[in-house]
Amino acid sequence: MNDDHVVPPVWRVVLAFAMTPLIAAAVLAVVQPLYAGLPSLADRISRTTFVYAFFGGYPATVFLGIPAFLFLRNRVHLSALNCAATGALVAAIPWLALGLFSNPDYAYGNGHVTHENGAKTFWGWVDLATFTGQIAALGALAGVAFWLISASGLKQKRKVP
Repeated sequence: MNDDHVVPPVWRVVLAFAMTPLIAAAVLAVVQPLYAGLPSLADRISRTTFVYAFFGGYPATVFLGIPAFLFLRNRVHLSALNCAATGALVAAIPWLALGLFSNPDYAYGNGHVTHENGAKTFWGWVDLATFTGQIAALGALAGVAFWLISASGLKQKRKVP
């Protein structure tokens, strides 16, 4: 391990992994709440938060985020920018893979045919890139939240020449 890396306490890292998917899910739930016949907006947002967290955020965190942290913790600085980049990848990779490897026979959205004869059309690729980019942006926000919880305020260790 390099001596100049920030080493956050374990409790802060565990707290960051526990809270970050919930924070990202809450942000997405405010922007895009599910309806499910619920009349109250607050109820829709709170229930949507848990759906997004437990079916989107936590699985990606467990299967990609924790291994990425364990791999990168001794290789790169724990900075907001590095956490944002890693968060963007962790959030986007599952949805990109799902979009690349699952093609319906026919699909239509936003006024355009996105899939025809089991293949993506131009608009299908645009739709996949747009959606994956939005998820990556949300993942970058989650990465910054991870950094704020786990490492903000910690003093950088410096080598003495």
